[in-house]
Amino acid sequence: MAIDAAGASAVALGRGRLAKREAIMKAAFEVFARQGYIATSLDDIASATPVSRQTVYNHFGDKEKLFLAVIDEMITANLDALRNATNTFPARVETVDDASTYLLDLARRITAVYASPTTSALRLVIQTEAPRHPQLLALWRSRVTTPVWPALIGSLARLAHAGALNIDDPARAAGQYLALIIGTSWQMTELGTFALTAPSDRDAPELDTAIRANVALFIRAYAPIATQAF
Repeated sequence: MAIDAAGASAVALGRGRLAKREAIMKAAFEVFARQGYIATSLDDIASATPVSRQTVYNHFGDKEKLFLAVIDEMITANLDALRNATNTFPARVETVDDASTYLLDLARRITAVYASPTTSALRLVIQTEAPRHPQLLALWRSRVTTPVWPALIGSLARLAHAGALNIDDPARAAGQYLALIIGTSWQMTELGTFALTAPSDRDAPELDTAIRANVALFIRAYAPIATQAF
């Protein structure tokens, strides 16, 4: 069906408004991450975008509404990335080697999300602003942790059911697995190894070596008795 001139104009106007909103939110996240909530003004955000302060106000009303909208959108994007990382399960997982291959690939995909600059910045903003906006942690738990956690538990339960690993409590094993993977990523990319060295780049070979070692540790802990060397 053809769109008349008025309809085409309305579509173009809607797209333009959406593009402005997206540009404002992108700039706002960068400014909030760099300066913090308190030190950021609507003028700062307007200066980082090709729009006026009034345009920012027209789209969001005030700084707090803009801040919460930005964090909500970034959390949604983080959830999508984590779902993509955790929802893939191989067609064949019959042996401990199959499980090792799968869990190493999964660890690398989770690390790629966790250690990305955007996720790191989002995590810092939430941790810093949670005392002032307690709903942020609740939003993170409900929108990210709650949906992703069952997927990981389910994957470990499937490995156990296939006999590839000897896991009696998939929920506990999932916590151990994430502690090994995410703990190492945080330690090496943000803190520095035991806080004694400068943080590594997220693509550094040392990080992948550490991930491989931790997955191997997890596999040794849950390998079926018959496959363990004594």
